[in-house]
Amino acid sequence: MKSSHANSTEISERGMFLTVTDMAELLKVSRYVIDRMLKNGELPAAKLGGQYRVRTDDFLKWWDHQVKQEQKNILRGCLPK
Repeated sequence: MKSSHANSTEISERGMFLTVTDMAELLKVSRYVIDRMLKNGELPAAKLGGQYRVRTDDFLKWWDHQVKQEQKNILRGCLPK
């Protein structure tokens, strides 16, 4: 989980809220991917002045949930049926 710690440090340097660009840079995906996730309600966000913002704490909770879910999916694939 070293990378998670590094991301937490990088996130905290960005302030209390993350922009679409911030999230795209952190997740190393395009802004289009983040926009789609926001419009589909996959990320916890609020629209302020026509732009999405995500609280840093909410983003970290969302990310932790994503990682745990992926770990469960990997384990399910390893278990005998």
